[in-house]
Amino acid sequence: MLEMQGISKKFDAVVALKDASLRVRGGEILALLGANGSGKSTLVKVLSGLVNPDKGTVTYNGKPAHIHSSANSRTLGIATAYQDLSLVPAMSVIDNIVMGLEPKNAFGIINKPKAREFALAYMKRLGIECSPDALVQSLMPSTQSMIEIAKAIASKPRLLILDEATASLHSDEVDILFEALRELKQEGLGIIMVTHRMNEIYRICDSCTILRGGETVAVGSVRDMDLETVVFHMTGKKPDITGTDHSVRRGTSDFTSFQPGGGPRAAHKADEAAVLKVQDLTLRGKLQGINFQAYAGEIVGIGGLDGQGQQEFLRAILGDEKYDHGDIVFHTEKAKFHQPADAVKRSMGFISGDRNKESIFPIRSVSENIFAGAVTKGMAFSFLSPGTVDNFSRQAVDKYNILTGGLHLPASSLSGGNQQKLVIGRWIALAPDLLLLDDPTKGVDISTRQEIHRILKECTSGGMCALYSSSDNEELLEISDRIYVFYEGRISAELRGDERLEERLVAAMLGLTGEHGPQGGAV
Repeated sequence: MLEMQGISKKFDAVVALKDASLRVRGGEILALLGANGSGKSTLVKVLSGLVNPDKGTVTYNGKPAHIHSSANSRTLGIATAYQDLSLVPAMSVIDNIVMGLEPKNAFGIINKPKAREFALAYMKRLGIECSPDALVQSLMPSTQSMIEIAKAIASKPRLLILDEATASLHSDEVDILFEALRELKQEGLGIIMVTHRMNEIYRICDSCTILRGGETVAVGSVRDMDLETVVFHMTGKKPDITGTDHSVRRGTSDFTSFQPGGGPRAAHKADEAAVLKVQDLTLRGKLQGINFQAYAGEIVGIGGLDGQGQQEFLRAILGDEKYDHGDIVFHTEKAKFHQPADAVKRSMGFISGDRNKESIFPIRSVSENIFAGAVTKGMAFSFLSPGTVDNFSRQAVDKYNILTGGLHLPASSLSGGNQQKLVIGRWIALAPDLLLLDDPTKGVDISTRQEIHRILKECTSGGMCALYSSSDNEELLEISDRIYVFYEGRISAELRGDERLEERLVAAMLGLTGEHGPQGGAV
């Protein structure tokens, strides 16, 4: 049905795809697998028309296919449901599902009764229980994801791509979706599934293609690949998963909870109090029974595939996510911050990898951006001379080598890497006891990343504690003293010392921490 051969793509110096290949037949469900940064998303974007490859060929039903835009992709009958969603939040459920497919009368006017009937049919097929007139932005994330899938299926594609579309779904929603996928498969559809849930692969997929470092390293039947083989192809190393006792079978959704014993780098004293201690933290649909400890002077890594609860965990500590159950103990005192400003006043800092949305004030000056952290600590109502702000900011610019044409130029004038160093300088200048970092080097070059690591290690050597979440496995292994790995909203493993190996990390990211398979199961 569809075949991709020799697909290569570079983004500046970064090789995203290198002679990658993929083949899917009609009436087949193909799992597209790979660790973070393996090239899965880029390959999907090539098929969706969002990325044009540097070289390679795509053959569709035996004929060359030229996909230069999303319109080309749709014309070929390819539809994609994305984890990040392609919905319009301020539009209704109906309008999102029928967008571009609107039934019209002879005068070209949308037939609203038919549009409603059309949308309701797909909502019923996927068991979506909400008002068809509700605005998408008012709905739960799992419901939004089901609407995204309904929208893709409604276009009646010949090839359906699910790009981590099940990541936010609950188990009952996954069951409904899989029943629909089996029906579509019987109708002759080709389906490509990108998923991190290993139990889903064995439940629904016929074959798999595995990428590593932008290259296709394995192709075969799912029946012929156990999880150890999958992890081996994803990392190039055989995982060592002995020493744990789990009775989980391949393809099931049973979950035996892993509760790490806690404890930091080997140098901490037995009677030393943790800077942060999290006990049984639960956030419905996102986190389940998280136990976690972090000590002064260490960098604690937080790993896992996208959407496993890492982001919600950091934001719950900060007071930006309201959790349902559990305790957060900060400096031996229970802390439940009502808003991030409360946490900042207690000597916490937060650095987001999404600087454009959450960190940078682009039209404000470099100086104002750096000083913004000090304002959150209660200095907003005190007298501040321009000299005070500039002196504070200049120290950060000099210390952290932020390349700028001047303190009074807008932050948007800086390069992406220097913008991120600006954000890091903002918080580190306040010397927080605990710094939370959510993928802070995403989108920055290697030299900037190394400089950020140097700054962070220097600060933690002085006693600061850092929680460092990263989507880059290599970075996580390089910078962390210990790593907690999140899977399906739980901690699947804690890696320390000689256990901090890529194959162990990837195995835990896939829930493969027992001898026989993953600790599957949706939260």
